[in-house]
Amino acid sequence: MDNVIQIGNTQRGFTRMDNELYEALIGADLSGRELRVALAVHRFTVGYNSQAARIPAATIAKLSGIARENVSRIIGELIRQRVIFRAGGSKAPIGIAPFSEWKIDLKNEDKKGQAKTTQCVKSDTSLVSFPTHIKERKDNIAPTELVAAVASTPSVEKPEAETQDTPDADQPASAKVDRIPYAKIMEIYNRVCGSHLPVCLKLNDQRRKNIKACWNLDIAGKYPFRKGEFWEAYFAQCLLDPHWIGNNDRGWKADIEFVTRPVKALKVLEAV
Repeated sequence: MDNVIQIGNTQRGFTRMDNELYEALIGADLSGRELRVALAVHRFTVGYNSQAARIPAATIAKLSGIARENVSRIIGELIRQRVIFRAGGSKAPIGIAPFSEWKIDLKNEDKKGQAKTTQCVKSDTSLVSFPTHIKERKDNIAPTELVAAVASTPSVEKPEAETQDTPDADQPASAKVDRIPYAKIMEIYNRVCGSHLPVCLKLNDQRRKNIKACWNLDIAGKYPFRKGEFWEAYFAQCLLDPHWIGNNDRGWKADIEFVTRPVKALKVLEAV
């Protein structure tokens, strides 16, 4: 069977791709799903002779076969790595950025050239097990389609109390132990946002109060912030707001205390 189709055949459609961009995508250290989403963005932009376009996550999901909630997260990751650019807020047009500007994460090799492990690191105090490389996880939950995402989890996880959350010796015995894993949430924030927003060095009373308010945020009878994967996706979504990451006339950047305010959390979730 001849698989070579002549460009002049008007009965079939063709998307032209710059050779250097084509080779850059081949050599890029992207995960399989990141590459599929990048190619889908290229298809709906350059494929229609446009540099950028408003592409619904559902459209990319249908073409790529990736769940819609994961498409939104992957788009955020590609924007962070500068493979995709977005001119504006979360619903602004997107397109493929010049490959000379790409800042792709080093996934397959560490500084010594040794392969990274993909085994989960388990902790008695963590919400969930987090792999070294989370790109290929099929069950990551993102804020997109919030009600549908949390509805699939009938029960609420109750992780064990962390050492720093143990009541002081002089605290009344009847006081309830705060079982919210503040340190783990701070760790997720620093890992996801640390390269773009101020690193959180210590949790003070106000920051703990904000995290606790998010933890107890009731959305249609569900508590999405009681899932570790949700915190991961939420912080990634926060990075999509250009104003929050410093693209403003003051150079101001959001921090963990700002993004964990319940009113800001609702703003992010409602904008997805």
